[in-house]
Amino acid sequence: MKRIRRLVLEKARDYYVEGRRLVAPLAGFPGCDLTGYSIKIAQQNHGVHYACIRSLVDLLRPDAAFMMMDLSVEANALGLPVRFPLHESSSVEKHPIDDLSELEMLRGISVLQDARIQSYIKTVEMMSVGFGESLLTGAYVIGPFTLAGLLESAERAAMDVVLDPGRLETLCEFATEIIQEYACALINAGADVICILEPTAVILGPEQFRRFSGYYVHHIIESFKYSHVETIYHICGNTMHLLKEMEDTGVAALSLDSEDTGVDMVKAAEAVSDETVLIGNISPTRVLKDGSAKDVTAATRGLLEQMRPYPNFILSTGCDLPPGIPVENLNAFMQAGREFR
Repeated sequence: MKRIRRLVLEKARDYYVEGRRLVAPLAGFPGCDLTGYSIKIAQQNHGVHYACIRSLVDLLRPDAAFMMMDLSVEANALGLPVRFPLHESSSVEKHPIDDLSELEMLRGISVLQDARIQSYIKTVEMMSVGFGESLLTGAYVIGPFTLAGLLESAERAAMDVVLDPGRLETLCEFATEIIQEYACALINAGADVICILEPTAVILGPEQFRRFSGYYVHHIIESFKYSHVETIYHICGNTMHLLKEMEDTGVAALSLDSEDTGVDMVKAAEAVSDETVLIGNISPTRVLKDGSAKDVTAATRGLLEQMRPYPNFILSTGCDLPPGIPVENLNAFMQAGREFR
């Protein structure tokens, strides 16, 4: 796919020529630890949300900042009941779609009028203004297959892949419309990068992935391809069998999970074009949360050394960082990334 702009790739290559690496951890929840706010409050109050991200930026000085990862916000805007634990990310509790005729009611909902959707949009506005051009502002949207799974349950979606693909396509089409609307609002708010979160799609084979995720992600990208905003594909788990299909959607970058899940960054770099950026993949839990600062330094330096031949690489974490990461570990990760030459 032809890309309108290659800002992420160009920045990665520019740093590489200078003997450096871009360092951009997927970090949001540790900002709650730094500020003392609960995750629940941050996910419902844009001022608190921004304060948490601001605290991380001030501490770490990364090359990109992302809002907090939340897989429930679009589903919540459609009326799905959501659980809001005090110190954990929100999660969808029930799946309302049994008959596709129920979609007609959901089509009448303007998700951009939803309070939580607006809170995330305003958070991105504050990030864009507060950080300016000093670093990239990243925003998240859910992926089409994952939202379809929330609408009817992931188990039902997995069965529909084989037993009722037409039904699943209808749900994915509806999900795509919602995601496109939200993504464009985030871009208008100042997002430089849109990261599409598609964790449920890890269960799919390559052909199924193309049909129920990649096809729709390409449509999402096409809806804002002239906005000079690039897209990252992030799927939790081992995606080594899906790299080609992910890349073929036309996204600028692939954000890959940690080696704990079976991801091999070197093999991934050899499998994709040098025009596609790879982002990752230090383990959020085993290394950054449960390891020592020395463990973090060793793992980060080891990954950087492995990826030395590849200009199209950005040092990051394998997934969003959970709360409870020791500050010394966050600093060790950033320092190892900054010092590597």
